[in-house]
Amino acid sequence: MEPVDLFYSYAHEDEPLRDELDGHLALLRRKGVIRPWHDRGIVPGQKWGEEIDTRLGTADLILLLVSKDFLDSDYIWSKELTTAMRRAERGEASVVPVLLRAVDIEDAPFAHLQGLPTDLRPVTSWPNRDEAWTDVAKGIRRTVESIQKGWASAPPPPAPSAPSAPQPSDFGTATATAAAPPDEATAVTGAARGIRDVQLDSMQEARTDALVQRMCAGFANALSVAARMRGVADIDSAEAQDMAAALIDMPEQKRVLWVDNKPEGNRHEIAALAKLQIEVVTAHSTEDALARLDSDTEGFDLVLSDWDRPEALDGTASAGLKLLRALAMRPRRPPVIFYHGEFDAVQRERRRDTLLRAGAFGEAVTPGELLALVRTALQSA
Repeated sequence: MEPVDLFYSYAHEDEPLRDELDGHLALLRRKGVIRPWHDRGIVPGQKWGEEIDTRLGTADLILLLVSKDFLDSDYIWSKELTTAMRRAERGEASVVPVLLRAVDIEDAPFAHLQGLPTDLRPVTSWPNRDEAWTDVAKGIRRTVESIQKGWASAPPPPAPSAPSAPQPSDFGTATATAAAPPDEATAVTGAARGIRDVQLDSMQEARTDALVQRMCAGFANALSVAARMRGVADIDSAEAQDMAAALIDMPEQKRVLWVDNKPEGNRHEIAALAKLQIEVVTAHSTEDALARLDSDTEGFDLVLSDWDRPEALDGTASAGLKLLRALAMRPRRPPVIFYHGEFDAVQRERRRDTLLRAGAFGEAVTPGELLALVRTALQSA
């Protein structure tokens, strides 16, 4: 299916944040789902006003990157926002506000539209900005899917009717019209536009590759920090890059439920997953985890769990094992991986045997081991 044309409407003061979002949408662009554009894509010699008008007038999805500077921009209000809202009202384009910084939007013309991130929590207020962008990218992915479903369900255009045979009285006119050569200037302009579009596509592909490489590097760096915090050996950089590439190329965005009464201890591992657009939802207890699994309509592809948590064990050896046995009673459940702190070789082997017999997918004590298991589990899901 044809990619969705996406237009960024933003204040230049927010360009660094737009670049961050563009990086997190690189996976959608890499898979040919979206075709994003912003005014930095204007090449020398182009009339910038006309190019913006053309792109804005043909975009399928318009992102409003909202901040105080966005609201203070006369050009955005008089041109981009006005056009975007008119096209949204006519059903020609989807318009999604993305709240970058805290600002009052109650009286804004787009206040009635569903915005991002979830609950309109400003991106810059999240402790981990990668998690904020993951949330935004997830919402944009849903909007893109909705747009494409609309295309698929739309009735096909009517077939062109066969031309009637020319009558003697107008034969000369018809022949003249059909035989009229194309305007030379128009042909040259069309050829130049085609060359320019190929050049832009090449530039976009190169930028996408660079953004994906940056994501992989960010993933490797977050894993390295996690290893240092855990006091274990760092994962090999090339291995981390290969792991990131494999996770990036999965066909769908993945969701992980991480059960740990101290989720802050996993913040660097969570940050590594967020770099690759893998959404992590945290739960603090077995009861909380089971409730989330029952109530979440999207479902989870994987469950991560610690070994010990301060809760009633109900005759099991640990809270983690209690969760695993509760999940084993269900007809369908995602794979479960344990991330624990038993480094003694003998004790760890015993724990591993217990977990595997109870149905766990695997266990890990280092970030490298954990992410290798996550990769395998998600690829097999």
